[in-house]
Amino acid sequence: MYHVFITLLTFFVKLQRLQYIFFIYSYGESFSKTEWMREMVGQRELLSAFSGVDLSDVRGLRAPFLAIGGDKMFDMMYEANFTYDSSIPIYENSPPPFPYTLDYKSPHECMIPPCPEKAYPGLWEIPLVMWNDLGNGRCSMADACSNPTSEEDVYKLLMGNFQRHYVTNRAPFGLFYHAAWFTQPHHRRGFEKFLDTLVNMDDVWFVTSWQVIQFMRQLPKFAQATEEEIRNFPAFRCHDKKQKEYCKYPKVCNVWHNSGVRYMRTCQACPKSYPWTGKTGIFNSLADRPITERKVSPLETLLFRNDKDN
Repeated sequence: MYHVFITLLTFFVKLQRLQYIFFIYSYGESFSKTEWMREMVGQRELLSAFSGVDLSDVRGLRAPFLAIGGDKMFDMMYEANFTYDSSIPIYENSPPPFPYTLDYKSPHECMIPPCPEKAYPGLWEIPLVMWNDLGNGRCSMADACSNPTSEEDVYKLLMGNFQRHYVTNRAPFGLFYHAAWFTQPHHRRGFEKFLDTLVNMDDVWFVTSWQVIQFMRQLPKFAQATEEEIRNFPAFRCHDKKQKEYCKYPKVCNVWHNSGVRYMRTCQACPKSYPWTGKTGIFNSLADRPITERKVSPLETLLFRNDKDN
């Protein structure tokens, strides 16, 4: 049997940045379903309209400060055809859990309620499996750990948590950071040393969250897969996709908002008014539509009732 281990990399973007993204981040743990829709779907649509990002490439999201919005948030994700959430921390990490679907109730304790109570068939959760820091504390994101003071301690922190995944069940190991963490030179050097170690390992892949989900969907057939079969897995291949020409000189748009003029940079056409939540100005916007509640099927209700009773 050839074992494969997958490392996750996630990338974040703010609306003002013109970058290629796969993931959006926002605020609003007390949002209604309508507010979640306007915020998250609105960001996805604005990124497409003004940053040139394909809508289909924005597949997942993370709740602000990991304060998820319960069924209101997940109803929005289900209705808006998001593929995954990555907001739920899991304290137990020995062995580390795998990503899972929300076809059934979450198989672990809800650390930051409210967690989803309904089923969302086909929607994935990529959990934040907690790390152990060098002081024996727990942290849901690497830059939330007690900060190592040297390059060697950074490397020790990363390798220690990696090894817990690698030598046990080889569940995907998440590298979740905010960009500010890398402004410290010793953080960056320790991280680069960690990467140098892993790229020399034949059974480790650096992949996106979307690639992990594609792999998980095919996991049973990889139980006896060879190295060649894994390397030829279509989702892991490097596709020579022609990239759009980089925009070096974005235009500055002067657009009206409320009682004054605001400025925004884009390489696309300037909007007639400043884009805002619930008022994206985008034709046929899903974020600007009235919201309807999703009805729960009798089967979903039965599955959840039985699961709670057990």
